[in-house]
Amino acid sequence: MANNSKIWKGNWTFILAAAGSAVGLGNIWKFPYMAGENGGGAFVIIYLACIVLIGFPVMMSEIFLGKYGRSSPVYTMKKFVSLKGISSYWVLLGWFGALAGLMILSYYSVFAGISLAYIFSPIPADSLNPSQYSVDFFAQFQSSPMRMIFWHSLFLILTCFIVAKGVVDGIGATIKIIMPTLFFLIILLSIYSSFTGEIGKAISFLFMPDFSKISSSVIISAMGQAFFTLSLGMGAIMAYGAYIPEEQNLTKTVSLIIFLDTFVAIIAGVIIFPIVFANPELTPTAGPSLFFETLPVAFYGIPFSFFASALFFILVSLAALSSSVSLIEPSTAWMEDRFKISRTYAVTILGSIAWLLGLGSLFSFNLIADFQIFSMSFLDFMDFLTNSIMLPLGGLFIALLVGWILSENFVKEEMKIKNELYWKIWINLTRYVAPILIGLVFIFALF
Repeated sequence: MANNSKIWKGNWTFILAAAGSAVGLGNIWKFPYMAGENGGGAFVIIYLACIVLIGFPVMMSEIFLGKYGRSSPVYTMKKFVSLKGISSYWVLLGWFGALAGLMILSYYSVFAGISLAYIFSPIPADSLNPSQYSVDFFAQFQSSPMRMIFWHSLFLILTCFIVAKGVVDGIGATIKIIMPTLFFLIILLSIYSSFTGEIGKAISFLFMPDFSKISSSVIISAMGQAFFTLSLGMGAIMAYGAYIPEEQNLTKTVSLIIFLDTFVAIIAGVIIFPIVFANPELTPTAGPSLFFETLPVAFYGIPFSFFASALFFILVSLAALSSSVSLIEPSTAWMEDRFKISRTYAVTILGSIAWLLGLGSLFSFNLIADFQIFSMSFLDFMDFLTNSIMLPLGGLFIALLVGWILSENFVKEEMKIKNELYWKIWINLTRYVAPILIGLVFIFALF
């Protein structure tokens, strides 16, 4: 249970921790490309609208649940069952989130581990064909199970070490170092990229509005990104909310978290695409191919390329680490409460489970590349199960619980919302708009 020894030290600690949970690989390798390919500024406008309509109400709801429960998501739901008389089935919401977080961590750490490895793996200065070298290096890396296991293991060890140290001395203290460092690197690299790359083309690609590219599928993509980018529906924000100071203003807090997450996503594009456009042989991409094939070539040949490449992958690794600690925290808090064991013991058990489960995703690149579940590789199946099913359902039921099941007077009083107009807007977003839009994201993801 949360007590005075498990309360974030200062309002900014929670803001940085929640922003760290939200800021991850998707901000850097997915959002900039989505924006550029789907209408630039037009997509950004739609995305920001979706953040307000989906992200804002659901994040406030999830923090509210955690703050009231002052425990792990599972025990928070049990508290609502006990004190508010809701159905015991709502406890499944806590289990759902904790399980989703652990499952995501299992394959997230595989990609984060590769990012760690790339800090030390720039294209050699004497390479005659950097593009081919980059493709071959990534292919060789993927085909080496032992090499991937090493970096997968190292990243999980770092994650578990931080979480084992505790909420205040581990996660809180580390986040206070990671997040300012991450923001510093983002600003530094964006300045560097602007001076060494094609900043004009990048700005046009990212921000020039092209409403002709806006379609129903693009709008659904913007909705999905707005939901997934904030780490909603998997218990991480609820778990962090359990340690929020009592006096902290939820509206201002959520606004700052959303601003920081969006800032990183947008500035990531300002870092990446000027140097991509500076090389006429390269085209913008997204996902692992952008990180591990395109960007090493983009960095090659520009001034101080070794340091720029290393700093970029340090940035990526820090973003991944700030997210990974939040993925394992909900289940760690539950084990600590349920079995009365130390965090070190709990996180060792859970980290081992994530490590073993991650081997399936890791081997999808090599040993079991031909193995399929419903015509998907093990990695793709895990991604589909968590991101297309578990997280949308988690977010949907959080909105339904706060908007419909719990007493309106109780929610309003606990949230300390005094402005009547603001309350009416927020509760209607939570009751009607967010569930409908999340439902659309869920349906389109399935079909």
